[in-house]
Amino acid sequence: MSGNNGNKTVQTTGDLRDFLANMMVGVKNGTLDLDKASRITKLAGQINESFYAEVKVAKIRAEAGEAMPAPGGMRVGEVES
Repeated sequence: MSGNNGNKTVQTTGDLRDFLANMMVGVKNGTLDLDKASRITKLAGQINESFYAEVKVAKIRAEAGEAMPAPGGMRVGEVES
């Protein structure tokens, strides 16, 4: 995600960092109000927590010798057999 293009989809953790950095610049420049920036920060924190949880599960599964899905592909809820 380059520049201030807020229309581009965030697809990678790097895109997320670029997006958040652009939001910080927006607050600094006065083009993004503090309330909106605060809400974006809270949502980004939730996304970050989900990344962290997925990495922890991946590490445990790798140590157990299990195959791992691609990042972002971990199933949630009950797995049908």
